[in-house]
Amino acid sequence: MSASQAGPSRTTLHTPASPTAQQSYIDPAAAPLASPQLANRINLVTYKQSTIKALIDPSLPVQDVIRQLCANAHLGVQEPPALFALRDDDNDELIDDANMAKKIEAGANFKLCSSPTIEAADMVDKLGSRDERVLKMATYTLQRLIREAPFTNEFVARGGVRELLNVIRNHSSGNTLAYALTSCQNLMEGFEYGWDIIDADIVAKVVNLLVSQERINVCRPATAILKKLVVSGPQDSPKMGRVLTDGSGAASAAPPPVYRYGFDFVYAEFQREPLFLQTLTNRIGSSDTTLKLYSLSLINSLLRNVSDELFESFTSELEKLNASKAVAWLMDSHRGDELASSILDYQTNVIRTAHRRMRTAVTPTDKRHVHALSYIWLQAKISDVVVPNKNPAQTTLNGASRTAGGATTRYKWRRIGFASESAAKEFGRTGWLGLLCLESFVRSDPDLYAKIILEQINRPEERRCMFARASIEVTSILADHWDIESGSFTASTSYLPFLLSLTKVHNLALRFFLRMWNESGAAASDFSRVSALVRSQVHDALGKQDEVSRTWIDLEDAFLHSEYRTVRDRQIKELEVDEDYNSKASIRNLRGRIYRESYEFVRQQRIQCLLEGAWFRNVVASSAVGAGAMGAKQRRGSTSTVETTNTAMPTISNGATAPTKPWRFYRLAPNKKFLYFCDSSDRVPIRGGLDDLPDRIDLSLVTEISHHGGAATGGGSGGAATGRELVISLLQSPDVCVAEMQALNASQLSEWTDGLNMLRDEGGVVSTRETADLINMLTEIGIKVKMLDLTGEQIELPATVQAPPLPSTTEFFFAEL
Repeated sequence: MSASQAGPSRTTLHTPASPTAQQSYIDPAAAPLASPQLANRINLVTYKQSTIKALIDPSLPVQDVIRQLCANAHLGVQEPPALFALRDDDNDELIDDANMAKKIEAGANFKLCSSPTIEAADMVDKLGSRDERVLKMATYTLQRLIREAPFTNEFVARGGVRELLNVIRNHSSGNTLAYALTSCQNLMEGFEYGWDIIDADIVAKVVNLLVSQERINVCRPATAILKKLVVSGPQDSPKMGRVLTDGSGAASAAPPPVYRYGFDFVYAEFQREPLFLQTLTNRIGSSDTTLKLYSLSLINSLLRNVSDELFESFTSELEKLNASKAVAWLMDSHRGDELASSILDYQTNVIRTAHRRMRTAVTPTDKRHVHALSYIWLQAKISDVVVPNKNPAQTTLNGASRTAGGATTRYKWRRIGFASESAAKEFGRTGWLGLLCLESFVRSDPDLYAKIILEQINRPEERRCMFARASIEVTSILADHWDIESGSFTASTSYLPFLLSLTKVHNLALRFFLRMWNESGAAASDFSRVSALVRSQVHDALGKQDEVSRTWIDLEDAFLHSEYRTVRDRQIKELEVDEDYNSKASIRNLRGRIYRESYEFVRQQRIQCLLEGAWFRNVVASSAVGAGAMGAKQRRGSTSTVETTNTAMPTISNGATAPTKPWRFYRLAPNKKFLYFCDSSDRVPIRGGLDDLPDRIDLSLVTEISHHGGAATGGGSGGAATGRELVISLLQSPDVCVAEMQALNASQLSEWTDGLNMLRDEGGVVSTRETADLINMLTEIGIKVKMLDLTGEQIELPATVQAPPLPSTTEFFFAEL
């Protein structure tokens, strides 16, 4: 390499006048550069106290550049190039083939220094020193060097990790310990090899340091080391490990040996330090943000990796230490900062824990479950009762009867509100979570619990609120609200601080359930109605807005002081404005069923109108040619299809004389096959039955019922008909009319048109808007009644009721269906 030659394919060095000068400088007589672009690539290279200006080709390998630099006389390098490396003079970053071009373009200054191999060998020697000053400087430098793969490879190969662990083992405080822990942390986080020699003694030492030390620079790396060990279990190993080579040179795939730790390995050391979890929980409230982050991350890792055998004991211990309360405080004081991800991760772990408990069946063989049930029973401060069976006679499997004289039934769990004596089976929906919530309520105020049970026992059986069943129902409502049962664990982007206090929210909601029961005067059959009220209140109190915006005072006020009438009114409004519930399959099925019920009710009402009978106007002959079906077909008379016992009775036919009397009374026969009628000059009283109706129409001949007039849109409610309006036509065929009748008002037109249609075999035809609106209205009311389970309780009847005005007409009747 020539100092006077400059070109894009070579490294050009401009040397100082004297290579031994104490002050480095750039030779002013350097050869002129070929172009301004090359001028931007001039880099200074320093070795010891000498500095040169170099024009380095970025396409060259780093080793070639180092070899040429070592050969330059101005730097005065005496050792072989293999002992050197190139680093950024500003930040000591190791230069390799991946970053050299970028550094050159940026105009970085370089320094020639010892290679990673030399540095690793020197570092291992220093870590074995007994001089505290040497150890301190070595561990300080190691924090940076151990992030570099070339150095780490040599460091691990020369036994440097063992020396590093010895430094940790032999120190209990000070900066040397902090630097050594940080170096170990950097090794574990950056590489999947080298630290598999960490044993239980080192873990115990780190756990002890975490409990006994208050210095942040010691607690930070110690916490990070423990977290890395927790997430390095066999189940965390990648599918394909590093490629190992045996003595024969054959390659075999195996998981990295560092994946041999995991939760059980670390937790065994935790248990030897009783204050460990308490200290870790307290650190969540540290003033140092990084320590908060590390502590919360370690807790999250423990929750995610806890084994099935230790799950319940570990999570219960965390709950006793109020870890959730500490995280809830973080939610309120650190919004949108670097802790957000860990806070949401903890929130997801809480949901996962609740889901797991919900799926854990309550069994009489689990000591924890038995203990909880025993505590609940004892705190009720009541005794079981034995009641003689009312029906001692029993039937055997083969149908024979046997007498169980003196047989009795024991009432124990049913006395505190279970539906049966198999208390464990009552928690089928909510599992161990439901029992935990019930136990938590009892423990929060045993005297209140005993008072509630005694109050319910002293009530008539049909007025009692089944306390245990209510507790299970409230747990189920809260699980639905926070989507615990689904098990999806999709991380929410919003904080749910009340979720972290699930048992306390259950306590408030259960008290609300009992209060609504009492204030509404509910009976045993109203359980689902009160449950719907509680569900509505939970949705409103916890509901649509961000939970962080509400305080515990707000929540307590919502559950403890909300009035029954206010809650009920809001519940009804929710149903009116809810646009989503109609799309649910269960609601669609309910709507279909209630629609069929409403249709049948209206059908029976319409047919009752026909059976009762009504007066109609006779349509004059001059208007006999009128609207056909749907008002668009022209009707013509035909040969009479009217059976008559009176030969003088006029018929409807082509050229026939019109009815001579203006009024006709129609009544459906009880067999619903004939429509009887009689003509009259005036509307006179008609006796029940068919004696006063000599003529009839065979309805089997009617193929179509059509109507004409404004009543098709459900218009008036009693206005008199004029002209061809409100006419009902019974058609045998499109051009043959059996009979025509003119209704007195729109309601009568709707009743008889749809009533006659509903009589026919095909049925289901609703041709007037009034009938359709009535069916839809009954359907909507029915849906709301089913969803609210309305019973009409707490309805205040006024002492005096102002009578409404009298109806304008008496042309109606009410049928008791």
